[in-house]
Amino acid sequence: MRGHERDLTGVEWLRLMFVDVFGANHSLQVPVSRLDVALERGIGFDGSALEGHARHLESDMLIRPDTETLVNLGDGVARAVCTVHTPDGERWRADPRYALESLLDHAPDALAGLTVGAEVEFYLLDHEGLPLDDAGYFDDAESPGKEVLREASRRLLACGVPVDQWHHEGGPGQYELDLGPLDPLGLADALLFTKQVLREVARAYGYRATFMARPFADQPGSGLHLHQRLPAAAVDGVGPLPAVAQHVVAGQLEHARGLCALAAPTVNSYKRLHSGPEAPGAVVWAHSNRAALVRVSAFQGAEASIEYRGADPSANPYLLLTGLLVAALDGVDSQLELAAPAEESAGGFDAQPTESRPEPLPRDLHAALDALTADDVLVDAFDHQLLARLLDGRRAEAEEYRGLVSDWEREQYLDRA
Repeated sequence: MRGHERDLTGVEWLRLMFVDVFGANHSLQVPVSRLDVALERGIGFDGSALEGHARHLESDMLIRPDTETLVNLGDGVARAVCTVHTPDGERWRADPRYALESLLDHAPDALAGLTVGAEVEFYLLDHEGLPLDDAGYFDDAESPGKEVLREASRRLLACGVPVDQWHHEGGPGQYELDLGPLDPLGLADALLFTKQVLREVARAYGYRATFMARPFADQPGSGLHLHQRLPAAAVDGVGPLPAVAQHVVAGQLEHARGLCALAAPTVNSYKRLHSGPEAPGAVVWAHSNRAALVRVSAFQGAEASIEYRGADPSANPYLLLTGLLVAALDGVDSQLELAAPAEESAGGFDAQPTESRPEPLPRDLHAALDALTADDVLVDAFDHQLLARLLDGRRAEAEEYRGLVSDWEREQYLDRA
């Protein structure tokens, strides 16, 4: 998506997009005649919107469009992802996009040229909130959902987003759309745009796209699998891994519990994790184990990848990718050693015995936030204002959820207590 041809023919309005700390899209629209002003001085807005639903006090801020992301959407509208600035023109360090940009600007040669692809899973629902179909994994039958995917993919490709493929996932009404490898900042931009387009197209057809981690208790959850590719490392699925790849995997496992707060950021996220044979639950890596947190592909050369499977599509991609790369860099800088893989048998999960039981991932959001605050490497990667807003907002969500009384509780205890 970055560097896509910027043809503004027929454009009347600019949709200036920015993301809040929780990963939600926001925008304001200005006449295209104000593009030069937006680029030179920035457009003023209420910066408290960056706090998302946790917003408190109004604050005067500026946004400036990143011209590398400017794209003509058609129908007289163009869109650009924006950087956030203070009134004196300085970059605002609590902008989630700034965290990733800053890291990439100072990344060492060890990760130069790294690209990331993504598998985005989601459900399409009808007007009653039920799955749009009852199809299964890679189902070939035509369905209304496939019309939505074709139209959304057409729009994304026209805007320079590299859609590799899509297919029906395991749950009824569940789909997966795969984005080709991009630089980390480009992928984060593309992920937010992809979710926006899928929602808009689904709505136009009278349906609803949800990226909730697990919307149905009796159906599979939706993940966001990130495929990291190191150009200098030909990852061999049957032989030893190159040293730099080993350190990258070891670093992401070392910081796995803290990363959960960025990768699985809602209370619902923990109903996907630990939920079955294909959902990560422990800090392990493997080549073929479907429940591994990190999976190293069997491909070699350009197709080799390090797949992080702990995220779901509710994650803020800027914060998630920053955390993953910081963990990888710590693995490289500290020369962390990689433990043996925990593979599974052909019949299902059967982790090879080790000296101790694998460390589990957090079981709930509170535990994940505690793990993040205890991880000095991850904490130091983010501006303290950004981290405080993130922690306060997510803690508030977790506390609100803790006080809810569920139907299950009423069924169990209404007459028995």
